[in-house]
Amino acid sequence: MRLSAVIVLSLTLAACGGGSGPSSAPAGSAPAVAAPQAPNTVTGMVLADSPVTLGPGAQVTVRLLDTTRADAEPTPVATATLPIAALPAEFALTYPADAIDSIRGYSVDAQVLDQGTVKFVSIGRVGVITQGKPRRVNVQLAQALTSATRDPAVELQRDFADFEARLGGLKRFADSRIVGPEGRETAIGWDAFADDGSVRMVRETVSDGEGNNRFTRRFAWKDGKLWVAVREQGGVSVRLGWDKDGALIVRQKNGQDDESVAAEAEALASAAKDAFEIASARAPR
Repeated sequence: MRLSAVIVLSLTLAACGGGSGPSSAPAGSAPAVAAPQAPNTVTGMVLADSPVTLGPGAQVTVRLLDTTRADAEPTPVATATLPIAALPAEFALTYPADAIDSIRGYSVDAQVLDQGTVKFVSIGRVGVITQGKPRRVNVQLAQALTSATRDPAVELQRDFADFEARLGGLKRFADSRIVGPEGRETAIGWDAFADDGSVRMVRETVSDGEGNNRFTRRFAWKDGKLWVAVREQGGVSVRLGWDKDGALIVRQKNGQDDESVAAEAEALASAAKDAFEIASARAPR
């Protein structure tokens, strides 16, 4: 049954200068006081990079989500939408006690609707309540991309970061193998994450037969197709990402766009294929 929640929201404006962050109070005013921490309540702040005044009728929606399964859309546990006039803002989101299971994972996210358009969305999701997570958190917001300016590469990066943050909800298993001719062996230790027997990620540590020249690789799949490949070696990180049609849309070196790394796409895709086949044969059913 869909559960409802009550959210109490009070607004605070951040300081305009002096190097203060967005949660600072204006000069000469009393500091913002967080809502009292009550049982079955998540509290905190929704923040933008700088103070923002919103238009009449603006609203904020805060959700408590069950994010246990990394391979599935999160399940709403509690949600509320209230008027908002500015950012940053304090929030308190109350949830029914019987909605929480200590062995599951939960997160909060938020979005701001201004003049009928989603203007701010949370950067990923923030873990709360169980597994050592707090019940008071800051939810950082970023300006939402409009459909005209939406960047598939940016969305892929955000979705991949969120996916990695939820790997704990998948089944983990591990093994190792030796490849290559005698005298030139390559050792590969790996772990993988799967759901219902379908491999979603493989992480590899690769070295020569003596354990030298070590580097790591990470491969992720979405809807059965190679989605992201990452190689980290000697302080250099290469990241490639493919869209649902198999087009290479992310080409990054050390976090910056770099077309030259596209030359590694074929080799990484081949290594990913091998990793997927080996992990799939050992995936728990």
